[in-house]
Amino acid sequence: MEAAEAKQGGKLELVQMLAQDLSKGGLELPSFPDIVIRIRQALANENVTTEQIVQIIGADPALAARILKISNSAALRPATDAITDLRTAVNRIGHSMVRNTSMSHGIAQSKSAYKLKEARVCMEKLWDECALVAALCFVLAKKRTKLNPDEAMLVGLMHGIGKLYILGRAESHPEIFGDEHDLFHVMDEWHGAIGSSILENWGFAPYMSEAVAHYREIEKEHGDQASYTDVLTLAWLFAQLIRAEDDMEFQLDKVPASRHLQITTGDMIPILQESQRQINSLHRALGK
Repeated sequence: MEAAEAKQGGKLELVQMLAQDLSKGGLELPSFPDIVIRIRQALANENVTTEQIVQIIGADPALAARILKISNSAALRPATDAITDLRTAVNRIGHSMVRNTSMSHGIAQSKSAYKLKEARVCMEKLWDECALVAALCFVLAKKRTKLNPDEAMLVGLMHGIGKLYILGRAESHPEIFGDEHDLFHVMDEWHGAIGSSILENWGFAPYMSEAVAHYREIEKEHGDQASYTDVLTLAWLFAQLIRAEDDMEFQLDKVPASRHLQITTGDMIPILQESQRQINSLHRALGK
């Protein structure tokens, strides 16, 4: 009985803490690597050269390896010859994908900020989900919209950033980790608003914070044509289907995003089968 009361008390205190954080604004992820900030600043300069970007990336071997890995992914490399040098990789994937990959790297590296083993395990699961949704966003945007696939991928990467923030705050109440259902319930309720606030603080485009805040509102209209929110909504639903441990069915007739992307319930499995190689390749490159 005491353990249950302590758990409920910890959950309530966590929610109160999150509400206070949101009211203050200026939210940040803990221990975000400096190199990611340097790359974002460099790419903001329209006169930046490939050599300057390569020089920054080369200072972090793990990031360099990730850039090479994604440049060789099936979704981005139509040629058969493997890319083995950073300059060619940066030229092949472009500045937007360099930014996406560095953000992926930065968030993955921030797991070192988590002190509890349970938090690190949870973070690995969450980040793997973000990488899968990002890969799905890229494929759906490329196949079914006129939106920029690279931007769609970044929206997918960032969609769970609020959950990672909540996970860090939850460490001050370790009793919550005794019931994953309670923790994930808090994440589901709060991560959209928190993730949106983080992206606004980082200066990302309004459409990105909008998508992160509202992608789970699956029956709501988000404009009259395909948007990044629509792409994220469907990518998230597709990810649920992929991860389902039993047979799961989605009826898309009440989901406006499916109309905007012209995807029916019967299209879901064929799209996944047709794009499996691309999705798996991007998922591995982003998530590891």
